[in-house]
Amino acid sequence: MRRDIPALPDLVFATAAEPQRLAGWLPPPLELVGINDDVLILREDSRLVQVRLAADLDHLVLSWTPLADLPCTGTLRVSPLGAGRSVAELEVHHPDETLAARLLEALAKEVEATFTAG
Repeated sequence: MRRDIPALPDLVFATAAEPQRLAGWLPPPLELVGINDDVLILREDSRLVQVRLAADLDHLVLSWTPLADLPCTGTLRVSPLGAGRSVAELEVHHPDETLAARLLEALAKEVEATFTAG
């Protein structure tokens, strides 16, 4: 799944990778309830899930894997699109087939609200 975002790649990646910002754009039913180093504690409906984040700042790649055997792995890549624009590519393995599109839409809205508000 791909989404063009009207912001520099570093800003898009920072919004996605910084846990404090992550809490602001996760779409329902996902909710950030805790952070322990590089492990996020998420609530999905009534279930708690621990997810390890790995950020490659040089290549603007963010990946996550659950600490338990759950189908919610993913990788986000952010690349320049030119003229202050980026493309975010998201691959998610999750039972909800709409999750990737909802995550990218929520990320784009948070980037716009945070960095383009005048």
